[in-house]
Amino acid sequence: MIHAPLPPSLPRQRWGVALLLGWLLAAVLAACSKPPEPTISLYRAIQLGDLNQIQRHLYRGSDVNQPDPAGDYPLHVSAAHGEVVIAETLVDHGAGLEVRDRGGHTPLFVALRAGKTEVAQLLVRRGAERDAEALLFELVRDGLTDRDSLRYLQQFGANVNARNAQGQTPLHIAAARGDLLLCKRLIALGAEINLKDAAGKTALQLANDGGNPYIVDLLKRYGAQGGEEQR
Repeated sequence: MIHAPLPPSLPRQRWGVALLLGWLLAAVLAACSKPPEPTISLYRAIQLGDLNQIQRHLYRGSDVNQPDPAGDYPLHVSAAHGEVVIAETLVDHGAGLEVRDRGGHTPLFVALRAGKTEVAQLLVRRGAERDAEALLFELVRDGLTDRDSLRYLQQFGANVNARNAQGQTPLHIAAARGDLLLCKRLIALGAEINLKDAAGKTALQLANDGGNPYIVDLLKRYGAQGGEEQR
């Protein structure tokens, strides 16, 4: 049997069909990769930890450095919730590492206050400023009692016996505040019991001044000297 030769135009026709099919496939893939419209606000998605909804917003260019009506920023909220993946996604899309919330706090402070050290590590790795000692004093004044956050700060250079402008150590501040748990945490980290502040007072005397007998007992058990007679 003798076969007739293919028309010379057929290879060109096949090439044209291939191009058309390739274009259609690319269009279909592009349509499939485009996320649908978000169904909730960015702020609600952040509060819920809904990464899918957050990615929809980010695809459409939502501003990640705009606070919600309560003054909270997306990165601060995700830091407080310990949402590492969401926090990193926000940073990838331009969330400010040094933006301060209505309380004057950075995302790193918020993460440590909530005991979310994994988020804190992420933020530092991505460039957040970390003055461990300044953060320690700020967090102690705020009443931080999370063991992991305190250890994290000590690991990165915070001296638990450092002094502020008033000559107070973190233990002085905790004792004056009447914060028994924080006093325990600081002692466990190596806080010296009998240091005096600029006014010549020890943590024990400050606890006495504040009428905190449980802290007085704690400090005496760990070797605090003096007491009411030195007030």
